[in-house]
Amino acid sequence: MSDNTSNNKRIAKNTLFLYIRMIFVLLVSLYSTRAILNALGVVDYGIYNVVAGFVLMFAFLNSSMTNTIQRFFNFERGNSNSDNLNKVYITSLQIQITLGIITVVLLEIIGIWYINNKMVIPVDRISAAMCVFQFSVISLFLLILQIPYGAAVVAHEKMGFYAIVSMVDVILKLFIAFILPYIPYDRLIYYGIFMLIISIANIFLYFVYAKKNFEEIRYHHVFYRQQFISMLAFSGWNVFDSFAYTMQGQGLNMLMNVFFGPVVNAARGVAYQVQAALSGFTENIAVAFKPQLVESYAKNEFERTKNLMFCMSRLCYLMVFVLSLPISIEIEYILNMWLGGEVPEYTSIFTNLILLNMLLGSLNLPISQAIQAVGKIRIYQTVRSVIVISALPVSWLILADGTPAYMVFVVLIIVNLINQPVSMFLLRKVFNYSYLDYYRKVLLPCLLFSLITPLIPFVIHSLMGESWGRLAIVGIISILFSAGAAYFIILSKDEQYLVKVFVEKVKNKL
Repeated sequence: MSDNTSNNKRIAKNTLFLYIRMIFVLLVSLYSTRAILNALGVVDYGIYNVVAGFVLMFAFLNSSMTNTIQRFFNFERGNSNSDNLNKVYITSLQIQITLGIITVVLLEIIGIWYINNKMVIPVDRISAAMCVFQFSVISLFLLILQIPYGAAVVAHEKMGFYAIVSMVDVILKLFIAFILPYIPYDRLIYYGIFMLIISIANIFLYFVYAKKNFEEIRYHHVFYRQQFISMLAFSGWNVFDSFAYTMQGQGLNMLMNVFFGPVVNAARGVAYQVQAALSGFTENIAVAFKPQLVESYAKNEFERTKNLMFCMSRLCYLMVFVLSLPISIEIEYILNMWLGGEVPEYTSIFTNLILLNMLLGSLNLPISQAIQAVGKIRIYQTVRSVIVISALPVSWLILADGTPAYMVFVVLIIVNLINQPVSMFLLRKVFNYSYLDYYRKVLLPCLLFSLITPLIPFVIHSLMGESWGRLAIVGIISILFSAGAAYFIILSKDEQYLVKVFVEKVKNKL
């Protein structure tokens, strides 16, 4: 068996682990979100989203380091250098501790002032919001320290454990959803406490597993100056990207709070719960592909790197489209059923626009991963960050002019339409691939798939009345028709062959 065949099977196995995890997380999260919204109420739920979102806005440094640490772990694994793996771990932990302390100090200075002076919150809920803020700050600090251990798990492709921790996380959140309605005191404060406890459980599980299973997870009090500079320089350019996306997301959330108040934040929060659930599926593909994408480049296997990027692009787009199609068609019925009639205004239009934005963004993720593998990220991150952050001033201008809240998401879609060709051009500057190949193997199949697949589900939706039955039929037909169309339109001949082999194995076992 060739190395590539073995590696492809490992990608498929890891993807399967991650999708089992994601389906479980999605189903449980759908119920948990409804229960927590009902327990907290629309106003408190909106307050939690805007306060916790403000804290997460300071996680852009953390996001950049996640990509950096994973990239350095995988690059050294590709070079089979075990000594450097330990240097990566020690240096990454030192960097994360430093970043954690800086982040907490900044949050305590800026955050308290912002909540008291700028955030639109009912006066009688400011003290509760402040408690949630402090719990969220501690949770973020723990998440920052968790990154080196999570990166080691992903680098070693231990997706089974990665999936288990995610399931534990969502089970704990489900438990919170069950007990929250029975708490007689301020539920918003207790919700913040419970989310902090989950953060403590997560870092404990990752630390124990990594320490036990990976020999490079050994800390010595030594400072590797060159390694520190290399990793910090690489992450420095990633900061632009992380900062831009964080400011775009949480900055727009704060803008909507200023112009429309916490009820619109609640609508956005629900819509982004849908996005978070679906984006997990594309992130699973990225998690499964990224270790081998970086390692193949480190081994100078450039043709395999290109093929992995193309395959990842098609699968990311396919996954978002297949899952978004029935949700978009049946969005009103799904929201009413999911939230029990307590649907904040604008939620359905927010959700549909977010799904379209996700679909466009799914094609950009593999390009970013390829850039990370190459390591020449300075120009790419700078230019793309300017494009991404431009959504914030443009949204402020149109909201100040009196446009509806949903126009913020239209701006995001336009930004993504600009971002994609620019990213393709910048990747071509540092990694040799053909625009024509990308068009034939990625863009054209995705476009044809998008035009053909919705036809039958839309016809069924228009012919039937709103009901459980229509939702089930639209969902089943969407998946079945998408699967058939994907086989003939999206998958390459080699990928079709792998599907045939898999089906034959299943038939033989049965």
